[in-house]
Amino acid sequence: MTAATATRSGVDIRPTFARAVRSEWIKLRSLRSTVWVAVLTVGIMAAFAGLFAWAITAFPDSAPTSAGVLVVGYPIAQLAISVLGVLVITGEYATGSFRSTLAAEPRRLRVVASKALVLLLSAFAVSAAALALSAAVGIPVLRAGGIDVRFEADDIRALIGVVLYLTVSAWFAYGIGLLVKNTAAAITTVVGILFILPIIVQLIAATTGAEWLRDLYSYLPAPAGSAVAASDTVGLSSLEPWVGFAVFCGYTVAALAAGTIAFVRRDD
Repeated sequence: MTAATATRSGVDIRPTFARAVRSEWIKLRSLRSTVWVAVLTVGIMAAFAGLFAWAITAFPDSAPTSAGVLVVGYPIAQLAISVLGVLVITGEYATGSFRSTLAAEPRRLRVVASKALVLLLSAFAVSAAALALSAAVGIPVLRAGGIDVRFEADDIRALIGVVLYLTVSAWFAYGIGLLVKNTAAAITTVVGILFILPIIVQLIAATTGAEWLRDLYSYLPAPAGSAVAASDTVGLSSLEPWVGFAVFCGYTVAALAAGTIAFVRRDD
């Protein structure tokens, strides 16, 4: 009787990927932490662009490229958007709401994929907005200071690259979050890999003079990924821009794969 009624009504309540994506989007936009991270990412980029543009107007002859001014704040913005990537999954573990998520969608792989898609689109939108506001703030300041604003091919690549780099950074952090589960531990791990590890390698290389450590440094996640956003003020790697970005994408795929395997096999 019930089955016949459900068939006649034409209502299909089976879990689908589209429904999972819609559910994840609703959850993400309803979290206050999402709003704060988005505001921080956009605000940090714009603030650094404005301050740096104002500072260099005192030295117009030695001013960096316009792209370098606009993206100068991306390392701090990267930290903010990485927190978003972590919270997409660890936030549910912290509140216990992941049980409701798995009850609505028992296929864990679909849960991982739907969260990844929503995060990708959200991180891209936030990163693009951050760059747009940086341009809106920084360019008028440069022009007011008498600095010619021009964008060459490498500058355009750097502007596109910083949006891509920040977006993929959110995915990298998401993979770590899937693997670790705990918010504090995941954020600490991301900070350690992206920010602290390069400093340690640099210090050891400078102290020992080991050339292989200098080469290794360029292949670490953050220095490699930053190559695509390189200008005369940023860019930590000796790798070619898109080669470095490909290396960082490789690390991100590895983090996502490890995190997905752990999440799918986990019985919690």
